[in-house]
Amino acid sequence: MTEWRDRKQGASFRGVPFLVDTDSVPVGRRTQLHEFPQRDQPFVEDLGRRTRHYKFTGFVAGDDCLAQRDRLLTALDKPGSGELVHPWFGRMTVTAGECEVSHARNELGMVRFNLEFIDGMLAFPVQSPNTRRQLAAQAPSLLTSIKGRFNAAMAPVDLARQRASAVRSALSGALGFALRFLQPASSLGTDLNGLVSSLLNGPGAFADSLLAGITGLARSFGGYGAGGSSGSSSDTGASSSSGAVVGTGASSSFPASSAKAAAVAALSAEAPATDDAEVAVIQAAVIALVQDAALLDVLLDMAEVPVAILPGVSAPSALDVQLAEQGATVAAGAAVETAVPVAEDVLAVRDTISEAMWSVAGESQPDHFGALSEARQALDRHLTEVARSGVGLRTYAPAETMSALVLAHALYGDALRGGEIVARNRVQHPGFVPATELQVAKA
Repeated sequence: MTEWRDRKQGASFRGVPFLVDTDSVPVGRRTQLHEFPQRDQPFVEDLGRRTRHYKFTGFVAGDDCLAQRDRLLTALDKPGSGELVHPWFGRMTVTAGECEVSHARNELGMVRFNLEFIDGMLAFPVQSPNTRRQLAAQAPSLLTSIKGRFNAAMAPVDLARQRASAVRSALSGALGFALRFLQPASSLGTDLNGLVSSLLNGPGAFADSLLAGITGLARSFGGYGAGGSSGSSSDTGASSSSGAVVGTGASSSFPASSAKAAAVAALSAEAPATDDAEVAVIQAAVIALVQDAALLDVLLDMAEVPVAILPGVSAPSALDVQLAEQGATVAAGAAVETAVPVAEDVLAVRDTISEAMWSVAGESQPDHFGALSEARQALDRHLTEVARSGVGLRTYAPAETMSALVLAHALYGDALRGGEIVARNRVQHPGFVPATELQVAKA
């Protein structure tokens, strides 16, 4: 394997490609030389690393060279930083400097460029909303609305005349969903007959018992995991499928929350038909309560997912410090993954949960519709920020079959990210990553 050939990438800026003749970049340190009388040796003061100016002598060519030129000029003229793909250094965020474009009569079909890009911009601190806390702040109002909706739906029902067997038959699907998806978040028992009796004897207490377990559960962020998602486990000290170890309580999980939200919308469609009008009212009220409870559980899970902090000049490098600043909790002694989320995964989960909340809100009364809509908007804002702080995916095909450790070191300079490649592409053996198209993180 020839390293320089395999690692060489096509140059581009903001996604606009160009061809390179030569490139150069100043390296080393900035220094100030101090010379003193009667001293043979000077004092060299170190002022930091030199600013890296990536300079290219390049061109665009072809029948559409003028269209290529215009696209590159548009990318260069945009304010702010953009992504540069350097043929040898890879992807980086830079700002376009003083560039030149030239045309020559003897080079028709070609436009030459002298390009300069500056690495690193010292950003001043700016205020940004804490979307995680804004999402968590929606829980109390949503909880109050859920209880009010259930109590209003059950108010006209004469529970004294209802047969437990008919109610149990009508509610078996909804209560089975609650036991399957809301444990251990729910304090409800596992006896279906007991749940039906509790509902008939005191619907308000039944709703409080279901919701109290969800809001009172201790939750913790278990890390994004090797695949770019949160580690998940409902058991104390369990190890998730992505390799992240979580602590006591429930750990926020992208896959589990997405599956729970996807099942919420289908819950009402699975309800058995009943001829008793009051049983049908009870059935609809309990299904709506279980749907709301599941969505509240998902919302509280997602409120534990912090926006990733990328390493920078002033950002702390330790992940526990970063999570503490975001208000997340890390269990003592728990191993937390330092990987950032994959944007595509986060956006897919956001859309699934948002769609489930929208479907439930569409069948709700105006007051509850407003509470669900506000919670859904807060969820969308937060997960969008989480995705923005993550990395995207790109397609990469190795030249030959190789170990995941070798491939990770070649792509990222970090062999420990081999598990990320194996998990995302479902590679059967980490020692033999096939020479096919793989989905890998951009950085």
